[in-house]
Amino acid sequence: MVGFIYSINDENMKIKFLIFSILISLFSFSQVNENLLMERFNMNAFNPAYVGSEGRQVSFTSRSTWQGIAQAPNISYFFYSGNPKKNLSLGASVISNKVFIDRRTLYAIDASYQITMGGSTNLFLGIKGGATSKITDIEGLDRITNTANPAISTDGNAVFPVVGFGALFKTEKFFLSASIPNFLNPIKFVKDNSFIGSEKPNTYLLAGTSFDMGVFGSKIKPFFSAKLIPDGENQTHIGSTLDFKNFVEIGAGYKSVGYTNVLLIVKTKFGLSAAYAYDFGVPSGQAAVTRSGNEIFLKFNF
Repeated sequence: MVGFIYSINDENMKIKFLIFSILISLFSFSQVNENLLMERFNMNAFNPAYVGSEGRQVSFTSRSTWQGIAQAPNISYFFYSGNPKKNLSLGASVISNKVFIDRRTLYAIDASYQITMGGSTNLFLGIKGGATSKITDIEGLDRITNTANPAISTDGNAVFPVVGFGALFKTEKFFLSASIPNFLNPIKFVKDNSFIGSEKPNTYLLAGTSFDMGVFGSKIKPFFSAKLIPDGENQTHIGSTLDFKNFVEIGAGYKSVGYTNVLLIVKTKFGLSAAYAYDFGVPSGQAAVTRSGNEIFLKFNF
């Protein structure tokens, strides 16, 4: 983590500086496609094989964390999927992750090929290609002096390539997703790496199923996800939703980083789905800090 020099005039500034330091260390050197609460509805954020698996659709997600903290992490995600043509589907996605003075935006084109395995069982194989732009507003630093500091880059901008792949196995009542959204380490593609951390490829796993309850057309949909981080702490997410007649879903989950979440999803007959999720808890290793966040999700199936 780059050592910044801030002007700290009072106790409040000291607290803000501490929080910002934690945020930068947790988020600024990480990949942008992460930390979404409604992962199974935003699967393309980390698995390109999801394109075409549910037909033609467009979606938008906004995720904020650490509410009450100015310039805390915020994620915006846009996704488009086309219909399969001769088993091939194309899509596009934009994911923007902003924290403090750092913004990283991933622009990607996704392709997925469907292999029919009989009945309602399909295997989707996908590849993602694109680039991430990184803009760090160095002028946004409140420093004591303007004297040149060799530890701080004079140019906080960079662009580096993204190449990822994934697979999605899907039946009528079960799915299994495995992917590496980017296996290229950005530090190898920039000259000035003052604001670029070494990012070894993360692996994302996600599985879910569905059980008919036999009452009022309701279903139970448990899910489990895992994010495997090289040289870091792996993260898991476990939860379930209750689906009532494919119209309303309510659910809850728990992430190993110390957060519990609840969610509500409403699905209409004309293809529009809207969802809201809220998480709260104490981050792992930060016993004195209790924070919450929320996520809004809109999707339209053509």
